[in-house]
Amino acid sequence: MTPRRVLFYGNSLLLSLVAESLAQSPGLHVVRAATWEEASRSLAQQTPNALIFDLANSHESHILPLLLKNPNLLLIGLDPECNQAVLLSGQEVHSLTLTHLKQLVQGEES
Repeated sequence: MTPRRVLFYGNSLLLSLVAESLAQSPGLHVVRAATWEEASRSLAQQTPNALIFDLANSHESHILPLLLKNPNLLLIGLDPECNQAVLLSGQEVHSLTLTHLKQLVQGEES
């Protein structure tokens, strides 16, 4: 199976911890980008299967247009205050765990 590429955009403690945890999962290739410039370079090289970002820092205006350019890209916003993940397709996951997040990225859960 080809590893699924996951791009973490941002530099919050939440993203750092989740990225480190998911990097240990077989079948996932984790890439980190602290700035939009780094994320843009990474996106230009290869479109990831998923982009994960911190909703608390989602004031970035470049995230939503990614859906138009890459409709198959899974955008996942993590909300540390509510322990939720919001899929920008409108789907929400409540009581989020690392196992749930791994399943979302691997396409095992809808």
